Amino acid sequence: MNMEKLQELLEVFEASGLSEIEIEEGGTRVRLKKSDAGHSVPSAYPVEPPPPPEAAVTPPTAPSDAPRDEEYATINSPMVGVFYSAPAPDQPPFVKPGDTVEEQQTVCIVEAMKLMNEVTAQYAAKIVKVLAENGEPVEFGQPLFAVEPLE
Repeated sequence: MNMEKLQELLEVFEASGLSEIEIEEGGTRVRLKKSDAGHSVPSAYPVEPPPPPEAAVTPPTAPSDAPRDEEYATINSPMVGVFYSAPAPDQPPFVKPGDTVEEQQTVCIVEAMKLMNEVTAQYAAKIVKVLAENGEPVEFGQPLFAVEPLE
């Protein structure tokens, strides 16, 4: 991580309401924590690069009076960020309803702090519905796709 990127990260962190954040990039981990006086304290040390984040998965719920989407398992956002359905604006989406995906196949990107994080399926499944809007913010654990697991 270069000094320009670190400075940009510090500015965004100072302007945010967060009290602490930790980011890894290219074998470098940066942890920022605001003290009682509101100043950030950076620390950087080399680490092994982390594996790509896997999407959290929730099991299908039992049928009830709930909306139809809740009858399916979901692929959830592994972090807070911005949801992107395609690798670039001029390219087709990674997946669309009706597609089948294999385990570890990329289904979308969640951008966090200008880092593009591929979200992968944890198991083979059929995409039933895309639950997030392209370019819109998503929360940690927010369902991104309704899926039917393949056996």
